[in-house]
Amino acid sequence: MQSFFELTTDQRFKVYDAIDALECKTHQAGGSGFLSVAVAKGKFGELCETLKTLGLAHFDLYKFPLGSDSPPARLRHESRGIPDSCWLIATFRPY
Repeated sequence: MQSFFELTTDQRFKVYDAIDALECKTHQAGGSGFLSVAVAKGKFGELCETLKTLGLAHFDLYKFPLGSDSPPARLRHESRGIPDSCWLIATFRPY
């Protein structure tokens, strides 16, 4: 399986530009070779479709508590009825 980080520089920058255009943000990947993205509110479907056109498949989706993090409001999601309490992280890999 190819890592996101093995893509060409041009391919990676197109992906980064698309993520920025959707007001999302790259997130720590943890050395997995997948691209992790903090998803902006209401942008998950559009993010998946956009990255698919750039050769990336959605792999996983999870919520992660904010803790002492303080991302902008657009990146804060509800969890268990508590508004603005977690990240929504989507991971992608080349297909």
